[in-house]
Amino acid sequence: TITATSMFANCYSLENASSVSGLSFSNCQGFFNNCYRLMRAPLFTTTSVTTMLSMFAGCSSLISVPLYDTSSVTSMNGMFSGCYSLESVPLFNTIKVTDMTSMFQNCYSLQTVPLFNTSNVTLTVSMFNACETLQTIPNFNLPVVTNISSMFATCYNVKTINITTGSSLAN
Repeated sequence: TITATSMFANCYSLENASSVSGLSFSNCQGFFNNCYRLMRAPLFTTTSVTTMLSMFAGCSSLISVPLYDTSSVTSMNGMFSGCYSLESVPLFNTIKVTDMTSMFQNCYSLQTVPLFNTSNVTLTVSMFNACETLQTIPNFNLPVVTNISSMFATCYNVKTINITTGSSLAN
């Protein structure tokens, strides 16, 4: 597998990356970071990827993301942070994810999110911070979470939030 850290980072004019095939990646940290004009994320093999840290951070025109195989991913920290045009994402396999910090921070157009498996997530700091149009939050189960600071800060349109946490936050 290939480490592809920041492979296309800061390619400000990149509009289309429709074919990234034939390669197997292990690290996609910052892969498309700050590709302002990228509207659709390409589908590529992610079976061995363990980190998607800031993978699409700053992709302000991103509107579409395919269903990646995320069964090995442990960090989605900042994955879509600053994706202003993103309205929804598919139901990724998040069984091994422990860090969802800032995953959707500043996704102003995000309207819905699926019910991710959050049973191993310990960090959700600012996960939905400034998701101004988000209206519905699934009933997340966060049994081992240790920090949920600012998780829903400035989510002006959310009407109901139901989260189940473990005893570590009750004290």
